[in-house]
Amino acid sequence: MMSASDLRNWKAEWRQALLLALAYFGAALCAVTYARANGGVALLWFATPLLAVDLRYRPERSWTLRLAACAAASALATSLEGLGVGVALPFALINIAEGAAVAWLMRQFVPVPGHLTSLRELAILIGVAGGVVPAGTALPAGLLAHWATGLPVGNNAFNWYAAHALGTLTVVPMVELVIGGILSGWARSVERREACEAALLTGFLLVVTGFVFAQTRLPLMFVPLLPMMLMVFRLGRLGAATGLLVITIVGATCTARGLGPVAIPGTSTGTRLLLFQLYLTVATLMALPAATELKRRKLLFSEVQAQAALHKIITDRSGDIIMAVTADGIIGFASPSLAMIAGFGPDAVVGKLARDFIAPADVDVVVDAHRRAMQKPDETIMFEFRATKASGELAWFESHACAIADEDDQISGTVNVVRDISERKALEQGLERAAATDALTGLPNRRAFEVAERQLQEHPPSWRHYVAVFDLDHFKGVNDRFGHGVGDEVLCAFAEILKANTRSGDTVARLGGEEFAVLFANLKLQEARDACERVRTQFATTGVMTSDGRAVHATVSVGLAALDGDAGLSEALTAADTALYRSKDQGRNRLSLAA
Repeated sequence: MMSASDLRNWKAEWRQALLLALAYFGAALCAVTYARANGGVALLWFATPLLAVDLRYRPERSWTLRLAACAAASALATSLEGLGVGVALPFALINIAEGAAVAWLMRQFVPVPGHLTSLRELAILIGVAGGVVPAGTALPAGLLAHWATGLPVGNNAFNWYAAHALGTLTVVPMVELVIGGILSGWARSVERREACEAALLTGFLLVVTGFVFAQTRLPLMFVPLLPMMLMVFRLGRLGAATGLLVITIVGATCTARGLGPVAIPGTSTGTRLLLFQLYLTVATLMALPAATELKRRKLLFSEVQAQAALHKIITDRSGDIIMAVTADGIIGFASPSLAMIAGFGPDAVVGKLARDFIAPADVDVVVDAHRRAMQKPDETIMFEFRATKASGELAWFESHACAIADEDDQISGTVNVVRDISERKALEQGLERAAATDALTGLPNRRAFEVAERQLQEHPPSWRHYVAVFDLDHFKGVNDRFGHGVGDEVLCAFAEILKANTRSGDTVARLGGEEFAVLFANLKLQEARDACERVRTQFATTGVMTSDGRAVHATVSVGLAALDGDAGLSEALTAADTALYRSKDQGRNRLSLAA
């Protein structure tokens, strides 16, 4: 039992198939009635594009009904005014096969109809509908016409091919506009001024074409092409399709009656129609590519406008700096956000070298990143650098750079999205300092001590480096007797003594607990010994006052070792630690040198 929905769909399919068959019959009947010469095949044929374009926009499940309806229409037209009932059915089969082949091949090469908005689609249409398919049906049609009329096979095959190829190429654009909904969409959205312009241009072309083809004295064959191209440039594909349709209808009608510039005295109707086909070919090849290219450029221009508007919104409202830099390092563009972030207006930096604003120490980093971004156009290069703001302040920035290309697709520079990361850098540096600093005494910890050792190794000394390890004597007794609060005060007091008796280039650190160390940079052994002795004696004579007024005294033992070039900090600390324990074993509150 057929459902109500299926019944509605079936009725709609029948109505559409019937309308298509009526249009097909009208086009075929006109062709076989008015465009035949010497009793052969029609020299103009506009029925195939009606079927081909309709099938292209329909699901294949509905093709059978439409093909059958158009086959009946073709057979009826051939029986009434064509080559007779005897060949009506074979000609109908060839005609509908041609339409189905055009639709099927276009689907294979262009699955999604672009409504002739690209030169590729137009080229495929010309190759399929103007070449392959009519060439494939021309010989069978020529044989059938020869069998029915006795006329030469070659002449009929050529006339068939020319009529079907040209007819399809001429009518397809207009049918595409109608079936694809473009014409109705244009009619709904067009402004009154544009509609009036379209009507005036169409009327002007109609008058010019009528005048040219209604007389035979003046050689004005190509005059209608001028208003037709004007329609192309003003109305695009709609103008091309309408112009070709006007020239085809008016020109074909007049030519069939022996009028027009191709009606050369003494020529047959067939020859005149063949000349008119050649004329239409020229007009079609002028109008369709131009209209397609104009549409492509219009779409491209619209896309560029949209991108430009988006670019302006992004650059005007972005919280980051967007900056374009040429291959040789010149700033070509800077977004308005530059003024808010760095204090410079875009005009102050555009045309200048980017390196002029970068901290000298970071120029090589930026140049290297700029080159890498251009060498790897598919990647985004991230880098950090310091640059000077308008106030003279040196700030940290982070940039994401990628290559940009010119109109010849050659890499011409980079576009950079830059943001101020000074706050983040300050936080990172603060965290690094915190991670490398002893919270109680404020001295660097062992980690900072190791960093200092690496820095010293990068600069060969005039003298040697030395490591001293200090350990407070009987410190556990201080904590047990006075409490950990007083113990902490003792540690802080010792830290102050260490800092007071070392140079700015030396590194003082708390290794942990009551153990401290000093890395003496570039000095003589006696100078290192004197510094250690000053620390030891000053600490022994300095007391820490408790909250109840008591004075707490403590001593410290010291081990001193050289930091040799072949041995690292770890070995020097081990040697100094061994010397320290020798001081402990010998009674504490003394200095011992590593062996």
